[in-house]
Amino acid sequence: MAIGCEEADLYCLRPDAPCREFVEQLKPDEDDYLVLKPMHSAFYQTPLELLLQHLGATTLILCGLATNSCIICTAHDANMRNFRLFVPSNCSASRSRAEHKQAIQNIQEMANANVSPSGSLRLLELVKNR
Repeated sequence: MAIGCEEADLYCLRPDAPCREFVEQLKPDEDDYLVLKPMHSAFYQTPLELLLQHLGATTLILCGLATNSCIICTAHDANMRNFRLFVPSNCSASRSRAEHKQAIQNIQEMANANVSPSGSLRLLELVKNR
């Protein structure tokens, strides 16, 4: 587990946390890799690119919060690093539908990402076509 993660766990998993049930489902297993990010992009000042290279990853599926901040920044950084990119339009959110829709359109057009809904992703095909 990464430094500082314990504090985040305590905050998000406190008994009165409104997101507790959601966060419990997302907790990493002991075999999962965990990269803490200091800014919007998951690539900015993190070892993510080296980890993905080590794992031989060529395709990324981005999901999370917020579409118009962290997701869009990470999508552009992933595109600049030549990753094949999927950002399912129904697996992220912003403060408003308008912000989300605008960010998804930007990600599709400017980061060269497939933004089809998650139900259309065929994960086994993605693995085969690496």
